Order: sequence, then structure tokens, then C-alpha cells
Amino acid sequence: MELYLTDLSPNCRRVLAAIHHLGLEGETEIQNFNLFAGEHQTEAFKAINPNVKVPVLVDGDLKLWEANPIMIYLSDRQNAETFCPSNNALRIEVLRWMSWEVQHFNRALGEIVWETVAKQVFGLGPVDEEKVASGQENFRRFAAVLEGHLADREFILGDTPTVADFAVGSHSALALHPRSQVPLLEFPRVLAWLERMEALPAWQKTAPQAPAEAAE
Repeated sequence: MELYLTDLSPNCRRVLAAIHHLGLEGETEIQNFNLFAGEHQTEAFKAINPNVKVPVLVDGDLKLWEANPIMIYLSDRQNAETFCPSNNALRIEVLRWMSWEVQHFNRALGEIVWETVAKQVFGLGPVDEEKVASGQENFRRFAAVLEGHLADREFILGDTPTVADFAVGSHSALALHPRSQVPLLEFPRVLAWLERMEALPAWQKTAPQAPAEAAE
């Protein structure tokens, strides 16, 4: 298999962490792009992913883009029932939380950390405080949902991590960055869950050199 990614993306981190969690490092050739240098802007890569974005997994004739489907595919390939259950009810739960993170939780979180962390590292101008405030408002709304859900469990589907946690928690390094301004102290269960994610062996192996470098 070939995995195309960049060091600068939470979406890539979740897939790479899944590779480690599933023990697929030895079967996966990593193609690491420098997006700022435009290394992905080639006709060959456009033929693999017409969106010209990463991550992308190539496995034989399969060319699969988007992080969440890649993680599900890898899990099914390995018959990793604990990590990504095939039971209909549990699979729907996985898909529900994956959809939720894309549409709500990580969209709000991403708006905050882009302004407060990533822009500063990349020299892209001052913080837009209105966008930070908007992101914080949305984050509080959706973090409250996760806070309640974690009242009686360690991870999203129970007491062991699944692909749902890898998806929802993909921005953990940025959220925990001291400059992030993500109001995590208001949500102690969410904070503790993010810290549990960072303690997972697969998550530790994929930690960015500096958390600020986890922005796409």
C-alpha cells in the first residue's frame, strides 16, 4: 500500500495513527508531501486524487481519498472488530460520530486553532478575534454534547478507542496547544479524553514535532 500525506495535517495524522494502531507500518509506503512547496501539484497525483489533497491511500487498483473512509477500509482489511466494529448498530454509531466531527466539532475547533496557532506559525497575519469568538461559541455548543456523552465511558463507543475517537480527536495536538484558546477547561471530560488520546501508543508515534505543525 501507499499512503500519501503531509506532516501538516490532523487528517493525515489520524490515518497514520490508524496505520500504527493496526500494525500496518511494514506494509505501507509513506509518500510525504511538502504542500507549501507544491509537491502534490502534479498530473500524476491528480490522477490519484482529482481534489489534489491528502491523505490518499492506494492499495492495488483502489485509490481512496478522505481520512475517515481510509480508516474504515484499513480496519476492515485487518478485520479489526474492536477498532471498527462491523455490527450494524455500532457501525452506524461510528459513522454518526465521524459525520458529526466533520460538520460540527472539528469545524469549530479548526476555526479557533487556525487563527490562534497555525496562522502565527506560518506568518499569515494577525489573529482575527471575531473568528476566534465565533469558533469558541460553536465549540462550546458541540463540546457540551461530547462532554455529556463521555459521562459514563472512557472513549466514544465505550472503554476502548475506535476509529470514531481517531476521527473526533484528530485535532488533539492543536486543541491542547497553550496558545489555542480552545475553552477546554470548561469541559473536563473532553479535556481528559483528549489527554487519553495523546497517551495512546499510536497517537504518540504520530505526534507532530511541534503541536502547532498539525494544521492543514
